[in-house]
Amino acid sequence: MQAAEVARAVLATLPGALCVSSLGTATSALRAASDDGPHFYFGAAMGSALAGALGVAEAVPDRTVVALLGDGEALMGATTLWSVAAYRPGNLLVVVLADGLYSITGGQQLNGALRFPEVGGVLGVAGTRAADYDGLCGVLRTVDRPAVIEALVDDRTWPGPSPFVDPARVRTRFEATITAGRESGTGQEQL
Repeated sequence: MQAAEVARAVLATLPGALCVSSLGTATSALRAASDDGPHFYFGAAMGSALAGALGVAEAVPDRTVVALLGDGEALMGATTLWSVAAYRPGNLLVVVLADGLYSITGGQQLNGALRFPEVGGVLGVAGTRAADYDGLCGVLRTVDRPAVIEALVDDRTWPGPSPFVDPARVRTRFEATITAGRESGTGQEQL
């Protein structure tokens, strides 16, 4: 899969979800897949996106929250998985773009094999892998939550627009999306 294909699977399967993406590939992929939709794009602070998504999941418990993370980002913020395991938010999915590279900093290889689902499992959080679009859509629909999903990215083409965003604009649009969902009562996706 290509990173934007992973983001498209998330958006197609969970259309009402609140998406939080890490800097770099994940933000670029989500921007491309959603036509720059009103998601929470982390433009900096590598290693913080999962913690941010956990906060959103706690603040908006009636909405599914998806943390879309690059694997380098997930490694840098891996300690947050212990908090996910402790708080067990039933509305949080962690989707890791697994390509084995620190893409945003020049494509350096990650050390060791990726084992995000196994780490989640050891902590008591559901974990699984998906190697293609249809498999990922199926997992997104059926996996227990919280969960860690490792999405295999084997096409390393840069997914789309710049990952650098205007933080004030991102926050304003994301808050408006949450408010609109609360006012309409249609915040949760239909499965």
